[in-house]
Amino acid sequence: MTTFENAKAMGYAALVEKIQAASLTEYGLCPEPLMDKVFRANENTNGVHVHAGLNNADVDGALLALLKECPEKVLSGIDIAAMLVGSSVKFLYLPEQETELAGELKAQAEAHGIIIVNDIINVRETEKDLCIHLVTAADLADLADGVYEDGVYIADGEGKLKKTAADTPVSDLVSLDDAKAVYLGYRYYTPAEAGELKAKDATNGVIRVLTQKDCIVAETGKLLSKDRKASCGRCVFCREGLIQLEYMQKEIASARGKANFQALTKEIGEAMIYSTLCTVGQESSKAALSAFEKFGDEFEAHIKKNKCPAGVCGAFVHIYVDPQTCNGCGECADVCPANCIDGKPGYIHMIDEFECTKCGKCMEACEEEAILQTSGKLPKLPNRLMKVGKFKKR
Repeated sequence: MTTFENAKAMGYAALVEKIQAASLTEYGLCPEPLMDKVFRANENTNGVHVHAGLNNADVDGALLALLKECPEKVLSGIDIAAMLVGSSVKFLYLPEQETELAGELKAQAEAHGIIIVNDIINVRETEKDLCIHLVTAADLADLADGVYEDGVYIADGEGKLKKTAADTPVSDLVSLDDAKAVYLGYRYYTPAEAGELKAKDATNGVIRVLTQKDCIVAETGKLLSKDRKASCGRCVFCREGLIQLEYMQKEIASARGKANFQALTKEIGEAMIYSTLCTVGQESSKAALSAFEKFGDEFEAHIKKNKCPAGVCGAFVHIYVDPQTCNGCGECADVCPANCIDGKPGYIHMIDEFECTKCGKCMEACEEEAILQTSGKLPKLPNRLMKVGKFKKR
């Protein structure tokens, strides 16, 4: 028998009893006993629809690997959820950019009577329906087949999911030896804090370790950019808040940060948590809030000391030609995609810093290692072209 046939053969009462005996809980950011959600949805006498997807705030999409690896399991779980609320209308939500995956699953989903939507779940329109996480659907299918094991999914470095006990220490899952920060569950933690956390705290399946080579400011900016693209824009605090938070991170990374940005981030971020309807607004601001709270010294270095400690933010990095070492070969100018290196054979080459994109290709091409990078003050350099060996420091 198929997974759904197994569930149907049990009968409603036996299936409910099995779900409750297993203490099956809604996965992700809004955990509660699954049957509590089902019973609440069944109070809607106007007909209930079933909506399955990731948490709206999950812009990493690591847990989609479960759907890609076991589509029949997830689709069968959605069927079982629909049976529990007596519904024939079922939706599977995929991130907007996952159009290829939607195409691959279309025929299989149609066989289950499931409609695929490339969007986040609209919490306003689905308030009285049954909304479940993709992992919850998979757990329902495993329960019907008698193979359910309690645990949480964590993605490894290659994006493959591994189910582990919820109370597994984070330090058993990733190495914290060289960590500067750990991004887990939509927020940043210090290595010491992360050492006290468990696998269950990684609600989106992602544990990202940042080292001294990673910039908290740059990484937070990337996260907020993803969140802003995921936002539907219906909540004013989410729409406008994400614009402002992303703007401030980009300004800081571009050497235009201001001293009041931390206070503004706190004010806007906390307002988003309590004034937005879905997890995009409620969770996305926590990256910026925790970054400022836990790693304020890194932001201070950008804003007050005009320096990126990780050497990542291009606005604080200078690439220049060492006039004492350059032999005028011209290899650097040949590979520069921005055409910002001036020079000719036998002459010391010069980089136009305003046009330089800091790509580093010139550094790789220079066999003399005459092209250097610094996040500090530039040394004395030629202000015009001159022959190799003629430049003297004064």
